Amino acid sequence: MVAQKTKVGQLSDIGKYVRPGSFVAIGGGWSCNKPMALIRELIRQKIGGLKVMSIVGGWEMEWLLAAGAVDHLVFSFLSLESFGLPPNFRRVAEQKLIRLTEIEGCSMIKGLQAAGMGLPFAAFRGPKGSDIVQEAPELYKTVTCPFTGQELTAIQAIAPDVALLHAQRADEHGNVQIFGTSASDLDMAKASKAVVVTVEELVSPDVLRETKSATLLFRNEVDLVIPCRFGATPCSCVPYYSAHMLQLMKDARGLADPSKSGEYVRSLIGDTEEHYWKQVGGEETRRKLVALARQTRRLEAPQLPAGTPVERAEAADQMVVSLARTIEDGDSIVLGSFTPLAYAAYMFAKLTHAPNAFIVGYSGVDPYPFQLGFHTSEAACTQFAAGLWSMTQCIEALHLRGRGDVEAVSSAQLDVNGDINISWLAMPIKDAQGQPTGQMNPRGLRLPGGAGAPVVYGLHRKGIAYFANHSKMTFVPKVNYVTGTRLYFTPEERIAQGLRPGPMIVVTNLCVMEMVQRGKWIVRSLHSGVSAEDVVKNTGFPVEVPADCPVTIPPTQQEVDLIRQIDPQGIRFLDFMSAKERAAKLPAILEAEWNAV
Repeated sequence: MVAQKTKVGQLSDIGKYVRPGSFVAIGGGWSCNKPMALIRELIRQKIGGLKVMSIVGGWEMEWLLAAGAVDHLVFSFLSLESFGLPPNFRRVAEQKLIRLTEIEGCSMIKGLQAAGMGLPFAAFRGPKGSDIVQEAPELYKTVTCPFTGQELTAIQAIAPDVALLHAQRADEHGNVQIFGTSASDLDMAKASKAVVVTVEELVSPDVLRETKSATLLFRNEVDLVIPCRFGATPCSCVPYYSAHMLQLMKDARGLADPSKSGEYVRSLIGDTEEHYWKQVGGEETRRKLVALARQTRRLEAPQLPAGTPVERAEAADQMVVSLARTIEDGDSIVLGSFTPLAYAAYMFAKLTHAPNAFIVGYSGVDPYPFQLGFHTSEAACTQFAAGLWSMTQCIEALHLRGRGDVEAVSSAQLDVNGDINISWLAMPIKDAQGQPTGQMNPRGLRLPGGAGAPVVYGLHRKGIAYFANHSKMTFVPKVNYVTGTRLYFTPEERIAQGLRPGPMIVVTNLCVMEMVQRGKWIVRSLHSGVSAEDVVKNTGFPVEVPADCPVTIPPTQQEVDLIRQIDPQGIRFLDFMSAKERAAKLPAILEAEWNAV
């Protein structure tokens, strides 16, 4: 009798699938479910010259770039999230050291899906008006629907050589279960010629079949399964463990100087996983990471009596309440990466005036409101959810169908037309002596990228943005780079495209303002203590402040108390701090969470 084939291997086998020059798709999203043990092994084996891609990336790319393993980077978004911009990504982008291909996030998913179905391209309602499309004519084309005549965006198929994924469980035959945060791992797997998966647990085929609804990849699609406990560390793998935030903070410091970052990474990971774990705390660290993923807290809707508004609210609390007021009961809300101010506003709305709001965060669908924490928010959003969606499922169910209402954005720049820039800032050009020449380099400072914002910013019913620092550096006459735009703005334009009309509202630390016509802005309310002059002189384009402009209604003391329940550590205040203040506050928050278990 012929035995069924086992697909179990070990980390050292990665060289059989990833070779110098391979096109590698890396799964996971943000700091969640990244195949970091495989990334470490690629670096150990000195496999270089790679073309790499991720949907929403950060740490995995920063490590590979620091190690000099990448020749071509395909991305939609790269960030170290709470720890800032990735310095090695900035270095290679700003100095043009490697080839870069920026693809909007929804487009990337559609390109993978096309390859997975054996098609040369996919057509969809893409990022029209974005400079990303204009700068990649080899990838994007405009096509006309043969049935309706509608103008659509076509993206070329994206077919990696190998997909590297991390998942929760598998059996020895290669059937893989995913029941935590999932980006577009399945699309990567179906588009790639080979699939390698590290898993937290290897279980028997019988045990796996007891929870068969979690089996999302099957053995005919998987080439190699590697049992690897904590294989996503320092990133998270819920429900097993949280991200190792203190280690990520150390890594951010170690990677900060690109001239020394390669040495830092090689010294940290050593020759084996055992060496790496000795460096990052061993068994005690593992215990804490598991415990932190269980420190979730569901919040119940309080009975808030009618109260008197506080005399002068903290700017953060005023913004939380004002942002929450843009949400109506029944709105569909999407939470992207962990942005504490927006998360606090969404939770506040859900707990007060919008209990029927439909929230999707990380992979959690319709979660109960939960308490925020750097180590716990992802686990809470998953644990308290009614179900789980991958990033692809969320995009297809809400974004591309035009069914989403709110996904608040905060960009580096927003201009008079409501265009946003999360891609490039202009910087002064300096001469050999380091003196400004008077000229500007439009590609001076590389920003994270838009992820799916170039598409969803225009497709969502409402255009909602928020900024903790209302200044002329943010509100500019014309953005340096159009990452995203609400190309179809008027009700008539939106209805003609099958989109729902909705307002364009911006909440800042000074006011609430609305773009009522393209290029025409009116201040709807001024926060307490803010004058019309304060807003006008800090806005880089004309903005109308009516003579009878009302004062923004501050939160009541009961509402302030509720915000403190949502965010007891004051994470929301980080957006308002100077770099020096933030550098002191963030470690204190992370250490307090770490020491609580």
